[in-house]
Amino acid sequence: MSSSARNYNSLTIKRLYALSGNRCAFPGCNHEFLGGENETNSSNICHIEDANRSLYKNDRHNPKQTDKERSDYNNLILLCPNHHIETNDPNSYTVTVLKRMKKDHENKIRSQLNDATVLPRYASILGTLINRIALTSIEEEFDTDTYKVPDTEAKIQYNNLIEYKYIIEEYSVYQGKLNSIFEEIEKDGSAKKTQLLRNIRNLYLKQKGKYPTIEDVRENADQIFENIKEQIWLIISKRDNMTEDLDYEVIENGICIVMVDAFMRCKIFEAPV
Repeated sequence: MSSSARNYNSLTIKRLYALSGNRCAFPGCNHEFLGGENETNSSNICHIEDANRSLYKNDRHNPKQTDKERSDYNNLILLCPNHHIETNDPNSYTVTVLKRMKKDHENKIRSQLNDATVLPRYASILGTLINRIALTSIEEEFDTDTYKVPDTEAKIQYNNLIEYKYIIEEYSVYQGKLNSIFEEIEKDGSAKKTQLLRNIRNLYLKQKGKYPTIEDVRENADQIFENIKEQIWLIISKRDNMTEDLDYEVIENGICIVMVDAFMRCKIFEAPV
């Protein structure tokens, strides 16, 4: 096995454990990796697309991947030892099945977060996210027309968002909190709100540019949303050790709030015709 395919950086490791809730991602498994008196870490970091090609059996190896991509957060899933063995069967557990397993598990963990604990921290994380994203240079021309904000549900359906539909619906209620933070920033004459929305718009246009028609955009809407979220993670991870000081599940939720705000302002995805 390629050693560099297991060269996980600290951001990747912390995201994996935080967003998995420190539990095995296999459906119905409640195996907790760390806790209680036994502090032995019983988790297995597993590749969704295999780290190398097997000479003796079918596998999920993708020869077009680089080792950096193989060791990236998007290609990894946390499993207990038993379910690591079980999912080694590439016929029953395809790349699609494992990615869905990971996403469903993280969504389940996110829904279990106690709002009474997490929400008080949002004001701080949102302010920090605004600063980090706004201070990043993402230069590209984009349409600056102001759209009439469409009905959220209509826009979700028009863009064919399926996996992220619930996130947009859930986090849209926090737009008022984000607006209040923008208002405080703008009192000082700051253009951070404009730069933030411009940067997120540019990230969307870079993704949209990969698809020639609106039908292609709609077919890949969930992947576009996911890719923008990953780009924002990369942006904030490179600035001032931000990810060393904050809980990763709170960062994840903060990014979702910022993206949903941009969605509702029609900075990302298309307004219904």
